[in-house]
Amino acid sequence: MSVHETEPDVFVRDIMSRPPITAKDTDTVAGIAKIMSSHDIGCVIIVDKAGKPSGIITERDIVERVAANNLRPSDVKVTEAMSKPIIGIPPTTSLNDAAKRMNQSKIRRLAVVDGGKLVGILTMKDILEVTPALLDLITERSRVEGLGRPKPGAGLAGYCDECEVWSESLVQRDGVFLCPDCAKDIGGPEES
Repeated sequence: MSVHETEPDVFVRDIMSRPPITAKDTDTVAGIAKIMSSHDIGCVIIVDKAGKPSGIITERDIVERVAANNLRPSDVKVTEAMSKPIIGIPPTTSLNDAAKRMNQSKIRRLAVVDGGKLVGILTMKDILEVTPALLDLITERSRVEGLGRPKPGAGLAGYCDECEVWSESLVQRDGVFLCPDCAKDIGGPEES
């Protein structure tokens, strides 16, 4: 049984961060770093003159494209360091579909675009913050609908709470769901 078979109807609009923090494509990396620091965030969406998202710059982009090349952040335009194109999704996308899109694209952030307008950002952190509550709802819905708990070895599928990788055989330990590798590393008895 998959965790998602009894998934509550949760949409990107329900958990996305808004308003999204943006910067102009004419800004420098130093300016972006100041924005990230002042808002305590790990990315900034870059918009063009028309206000449309043209890219995203993350802490990783700054490390790999600026710091690792010994460049001065004040000398580097954000367009030289940002990731593009930015991947966008509508706010009516299900949380499950958004998580799959992130996993398939190997990214942690999606721009939320409604009618061509940037309305928010969905991050892996947003998803992880609601996951425990969603799992509680799924468990309760399963009990109410008579599905009961999966039998040991039945193969509960979902994202590992530790390494965030999809697994078809999650195990529950101390209230978290772990893939077999993480469960082995942590040790202790399995919950069924």
